[in-house]
Amino acid sequence: MENTPKRIAKIQTTSHALIILALLVVILYLGRSLIIPLIFGVILWLLMRKVRSLFYVIGLKDRWFPKALKTLLSTGILFSLVWVIGLIFERNIQELIKYYDVYNTNLTSILKDFDSLSSYKIEDITKSFNSNDLITKYFSSVLMSLQTIISNVVIVLIYMLFIILEESSFKFKVKALFPNPVMYDERILVIRRIEKAITDYLGIKSLIALVSSVIAYSLLTLMGLNAPFFWALLIFMFSFIPFFGVLISSFLPALFAIVQFGSYSESLIILFSLGSVQFIAGNIVEPKIMGNTMNVSPLVVILSLGFWGFIWGLPGMFLSVPITVIMVIVFSKFESTRGIAIILSEKGEIEH
Repeated sequence: MENTPKRIAKIQTTSHALIILALLVVILYLGRSLIIPLIFGVILWLLMRKVRSLFYVIGLKDRWFPKALKTLLSTGILFSLVWVIGLIFERNIQELIKYYDVYNTNLTSILKDFDSLSSYKIEDITKSFNSNDLITKYFSSVLMSLQTIISNVVIVLIYMLFIILEESSFKFKVKALFPNPVMYDERILVIRRIEKAITDYLGIKSLIALVSSVIAYSLLTLMGLNAPFFWALLIFMFSFIPFFGVLISSFLPALFAIVQFGSYSESLIILFSLGSVQFIAGNIVEPKIMGNTMNVSPLVVILSLGFWGFIWGLPGMFLSVPITVIMVIVFSKFESTRGIAIILSEKGEIEH
């Protein structure tokens, strides 16, 4: 009987925690159009800080080269990179659209090969559609996708600019929130750990993905696949999705090769070549370079990938690992959540 009040208190605490967690999930889902660009804006800001730090590495101190100028140049470099990639990406999309009739002819020819295995004839299926309507819908879909991508990139860049403007007052706000010098130093240390973990992850991952993409671009160009930059960029982007990204980025160009060439031999060569490159990069090179810097359990990575993919779709899959890393670092700093950090970590070893 003496333990009854404690049990009631535990039940209330647990129920309150579950209610808060449910509300948080709802907020994350409903506010995804606002939260996702903000997170990508923060990531770009962190990358800008990393680029800016390179000026100090080569000896350009603030006395001769003001910090504001370093920030301006670093931001300009990132903006220029995004603009160039977007420009090349758009041209590759136009190249794919230009050969639409060829792809349609090859696809029809491939589908006819399956006529003997199916009770439906390809002619019966295609007669129920108007080809002009299909082409119009295809072009409209592509244009709408491009507009969505461009608008999201613009929003992310705007967020990044406002974060840069807030950067100078960030430390003052943290100091005002934690006037105690010890607590202030602890919070700044946590923030720096998060920044280092995210920038290290993005830096190493980007380098490995870039090398894989360059090799893939060379292979696809050699094979004569249309818009090789588009597929190489796709491989680069999907490299940030754990486990499944490698499969998706290898299968899509291979499937497209069937439509372009109208045969399977080129597709199998592309699938084997890209799969080998991705396997070596993800399972041999990356573990040796990255080591245990992320300190996240592989099982947790899979669960995180599924959860954030369900909440935020494809962007959630990209962000699943950085978010989990941040959770491990933050949870390890509080006694009440240290157990969660241990469960999320790879070997149960966390920094206090």
